[in-house]
Amino acid sequence: MPVFFLRKLSKFLLLGDYLVISLCYVFWVYFFINPIDKAIVQIDYKLHIIILLVFWSVIARLTRLYKNTYYRESTDHFSLLSKALFGFVLFFLLYINLLYSQKVSFYFSAKYLVSITLLMAFNRMFLLLLRKNYRKKIHKQVNTILIGNNHFSQAILANEEVRVLMGIKGFYAFEKLQNNGQYLGTIDCFLKDIESGKIDNIILCDDNIDEEMYHHILNIAEQNMIRMYIVPDFKYVSSSSHSLDIINGIPFLTLMPEPLSNTENQFIKRTFDLVFSLLVIVFLLSWLIPIVALIIKLESRGPIFFLQKRSGLKNEPFNCIKFRSMAINSHADHLIATKNDARVTKFGAFMRKTSIDELPQFINVFIGNMSVVGPRPHMLSQTKQYSQITRKYMLRHMIKPGITGWAQVMGSRGEIFSHEDMAQRVKKDIWYIQNWSFFLDLKIIFLTFYNIVKGDDQAY
Repeated sequence: MPVFFLRKLSKFLLLGDYLVISLCYVFWVYFFINPIDKAIVQIDYKLHIIILLVFWSVIARLTRLYKNTYYRESTDHFSLLSKALFGFVLFFLLYINLLYSQKVSFYFSAKYLVSITLLMAFNRMFLLLLRKNYRKKIHKQVNTILIGNNHFSQAILANEEVRVLMGIKGFYAFEKLQNNGQYLGTIDCFLKDIESGKIDNIILCDDNIDEEMYHHILNIAEQNMIRMYIVPDFKYVSSSSHSLDIINGIPFLTLMPEPLSNTENQFIKRTFDLVFSLLVIVFLLSWLIPIVALIIKLESRGPIFFLQKRSGLKNEPFNCIKFRSMAINSHADHLIATKNDARVTKFGAFMRKTSIDELPQFINVFIGNMSVVGPRPHMLSQTKQYSQITRKYMLRHMIKPGITGWAQVMGSRGEIFSHEDMAQRVKKDIWYIQNWSFFLDLKIIFLTFYNIVKGDDQAY
């Protein structure tokens, strides 16, 4: 039962959430709703439940709510649940108010949404406590051992969470060591123990094992119906982020995880970029451009827009569009703006402070040169300079540049005072590439608006 439960934990969580969404809707519609709301909502309630379940499935997939439920920590479970519920609340309020010509009372929506939030949280607390209990049982029942004494086996043994999850009792080594509690003996001791039926799983951590010994251990494990795992001993593996991909049965260790290399994630990001940029172009730029154009023309001679070649995806140059905020000068493609820069016009200073000058870049987003969120595109001269002196600088160009980005909302924007400033930006940009998610993009957009309202000392 414990093994079956843990293997099917994601299914239990999904089924529990489906039941909560469905039964709460029926419960509030039939038993605790005022007559006016009941007359509106009760019609076709089955169809409404199906639509709500479909949307929950979509948002759960986007947030990866039910992925790695066996290993994921409890805090991560509730963090993802809060993101999924936030999206569901927005959808429900929009759906329930647009669906009916008559307004459904706020209290019906509030009671329904609060009840599913509490019940989903309770469902997780119950199942995760059950998971914890079953893990302990498995740890007592399952006897997993490691073969090899190196940095990787020691790292596994030092991780209590992994040891409990896999029921790891200790390690055998090819050389005789002083017993430290986790050392179980030499290979000769291992061969005796495996024949006695004391071992359930073997994890081979030593790449230096000779071929003859490897096949000997493998044959004995097969004869005793023992599962065997191999952990390649890459001595640099813990020094940077990495992930494992299985391609046609062959394991490949990816030294830099890239969520946006996934086709589905690319589709989600591009769809959001198209919708968001189109809304900005239609509802904001359509009336803002004439106003800004008039002020720019009245203040200084020159074009309304400033087109500058910048480094894009795969370091391909593209024309980045901005409202012109400086007087015409011959240094625009080589010198970035500094504090109290004489080239910046009065209205240009206001635009740069409020980031209005960046808004035409939504046109870049719409045509596909940029994304709403991503590493900021740099001038070609900057790319040439810093690619030679800043480590990992060119990795920024593995995805499309953005109007805003993680580095910008984390304080790394504006003037560059030293090579260390650029190194910090690159570090944050790479972190974003490695940790991209749809909700991270939403968080960055929110923080961008927050910083604009609050004011940013680096915006000049």
